[in-house]
Amino acid sequence: MALHVGTGSDPEENVLSEINVTPLVDVMLVLLVIFMITAPMMHRGIEVALPRAEAENLPMRVDDPLVLSINRDGVVYLGSTPIHSSQLVERLTPILAERKDESVFLKGDRDVAYGVVIDVLDTLRKTVTGAPDMDTRVRAARALGILRAREAVPELIEAAFSNQVDLIAEVLRAFQKIQDASVGPRIIFLLKYPQQSIQQRAAITLGLLRTHEAIPELRNLLENSGDKNVRMAALEALAFMPVAETAAVFQAYLNDKEKQMRASAALALGRLKEANYSGILEQSRQKEKDAGVRLALAFALVAHGRMELLDELVSSLGSRVRVGEARPYLMELARQEAVRNALYPKLYSPDPDIRKNLCAVLAASGNGTSISYLEVLLRDSDAEVVQEASRAIRILRSRGM
Repeated sequence: MALHVGTGSDPEENVLSEINVTPLVDVMLVLLVIFMITAPMMHRGIEVALPRAEAENLPMRVDDPLVLSINRDGVVYLGSTPIHSSQLVERLTPILAERKDESVFLKGDRDVAYGVVIDVLDTLRKTVTGAPDMDTRVRAARALGILRAREAVPELIEAAFSNQVDLIAEVLRAFQKIQDASVGPRIIFLLKYPQQSIQQRAAITLGLLRTHEAIPELRNLLENSGDKNVRMAALEALAFMPVAETAAVFQAYLNDKEKQMRASAALALGRLKEANYSGILEQSRQKEKDAGVRLALAFALVAHGRMELLDELVSSLGSRVRVGEARPYLMELARQEAVRNALYPKLYSPDPDIRKNLCAVLAASGNGTSISYLEVLLRDSDAEVVQEASRAIRILRSRGM
């Protein structure tokens, strides 16, 4: 850095005050290089030698992941702190309560015995049914759901037979995350549980698991429950697995006074492919005033071949109010090749939110053909779009596409 000031002895001498920025630039470049080197190391955890595989790693969506590690000596670490496996529930719960994302990454050293990893999950499994206090059991059920621990299903089923509402509610939440369809028939009895909050959550869980054996009980709830929220949950569950025998029920609810009921009915008729309900759905769409229900009707009509309404769903990806509805609708529709082909040109929409959300749609429902379209977005001017496109490509390639 240099500073030159005139002496003042020469009246013609000008005062010169300049900063030489070259050293500052050098320092900033050094700091930038240091940051680039250290940034990937800033996720807390311990060094473990992970097993090698030929497939690409699954993408990590969490900016600051919570890492549970097991080193070659079988020592369990939460972040960089060693803990005993019996402390897992106690230590995880307060941390997860403060985080927006509940994801936990479990890393096991390739030299550690597989049994040690199982022991960690086994500790949580036993805690669900054997912990002395109910709060600990509830926290253990939540942790098993977060870890998608399919091995813990028997213990979670046992916990579902308890008389503790909070524990049953957390068990049902875990089943929604684990997504083991074999669980469904074993929890149908919860539709008759005395607490209506459990009936409601059980209905949604059975719908997500596509438990067709529950259809008679769900219809009974829909027709006879005195609680509006339970009836809504029952119809929503039935809409996940519509059959010809329930088609008349859905047609009737297209005219219900509750907008959530109308939306569920529209979704169900869209998923029923055996018959064409376009005429009925179009009539409902013409008179429908609610934007959310109209979006559900657009989904249903696109499912029946009305591709011109796809734009209504795509444009909703740019709406903060409607994106939470439009994106899962498009993920479901994009399983059809015709819909995917119609979506590819829309990847280059002038709206970056639409481009970004369509990347997520194709990550969930795309195939090998989708990759070439997504690769164009790797040069997008919006950094978030580039990130989502890159993530989508990694996901598709991890499936062998």
